[in-house]
Amino acid sequence: MELSKNSYTKDIIVEWHNCDIRGELRPAAFMNHTQEIAGLHANILGFGYNDLIKQNQVWVLSRIRVKYLKYPKWCDELVLETWHKGMLSLFGLRDFVLHDSAGERAVVATSSWLIMNSNTRKIDRSSVFGSDTYIMSRNNDSHAIVEPCGRIRREHDMEYVRTHTVLYSDVDFIGHTNNAKYIEWITDSLDFGFIKENRITEFQINFNAETKIGEKIDIYKKSVTGTTGCTLYFEGRRGDEAVFESKFDFMPCLP
Repeated sequence: MELSKNSYTKDIIVEWHNCDIRGELRPAAFMNHTQEIAGLHANILGFGYNDLIKQNQVWVLSRIRVKYLKYPKWCDELVLETWHKGMLSLFGLRDFVLHDSAGERAVVATSSWLIMNSNTRKIDRSSVFGSDTYIMSRNNDSHAIVEPCGRIRREHDMEYVRTHTVLYSDVDFIGHTNNAKYIEWITDSLDFGFIKENRITEFQINFNAETKIGEKIDIYKKSVTGTTGCTLYFEGRRGDEAVFESKFDFMPCLP
């Protein structure tokens, strides 16, 4: 297994409760692992939650793109690796690679993070990005995915699927919906027959606004058929406001 410079790793075992109907690692479970290791690495480097909260600041995930090269299964022993790639505009860039037991890449991801003021809930122009620690610990040369996450084109003529009320189990201790929960909302909006016959090959989600307990989020969907699979666009709306936009690529499962 070839590790990136200035990276941090964590051993992972795919547990039963994190598997889907095929016994493979759920997308939301992967999201939970990435946010956990990102926080651990940032704390070690000196710009994690414990450091930022002193200035009433917290990291929030703004965008992430995930690509599957393999599909980790129940009981697989894996190594999750992460490193940060510096700053782009107001975004802090961070990549992830999930290595299988042979050291090969199984899942890769690139993400963009913002720093939010925990009191005003607005994005801060933090001094973190200019600090020596942040600059010296970055790795601009290694990429899980080369291109940073861009915006997802907003689709027209989307179909209403369902309404989700933000519940106690959706909210983290920052006080808003945890990023992995949005992935659960999306996958729970899929037809069960479709899920049995198709497998996610890639997904991206953009978080446009935070949501809080008790709010009602209307979920919309649009399907676009390709030559080898299909793409499903999802959007979560609070009234007329799009709080998240996402794009999921699927391929038929092999017999």
